[in-house]
Amino acid sequence: MLRATRPATLVARQARLYSTKAEQTLGNEFTSERAATAAHAKQTTELWKKISFFVCIPACIAGGWWTYKLEADHEHHLDHIREENGGHLPAPPAYEYLNIRTKPFPWGMQSLFFNPEVNTPVGAEE
Repeated sequence: MLRATRPATLVARQARLYSTKAEQTLGNEFTSERAATAAHAKQTTELWKKISFFVCIPACIAGGWWTYKLEADHEHHLDHIREENGGHLPAPPAYEYLNIRTKPFPWGMQSLFFNPEVNTPVGAEE
């Protein structure tokens, strides 16, 4: 009966004191572990930002430059062959095992990546 007559704030204060004492010891370990995880995440993020900016982007630029040079040389070579043959590329050999079609594609007999400047049309020999 005495317990029922105590003020509610005193009961709450006592319950809170007992629970916070246990939480403080556990909370410090949890807080320090969480802070260590956050610091590690920040360091890892900075590492990958540096790798992205100083390794990946220059590698992409170097790869693009190398590919441009290679394709420019290839185009120059094709221009040279066109000059030798009156402005056209010579006809490729008509091997019987090239461009075999047993049934047409849904869009026609040519492949999806057909280029009339480079590829021989299917059925042109027939």
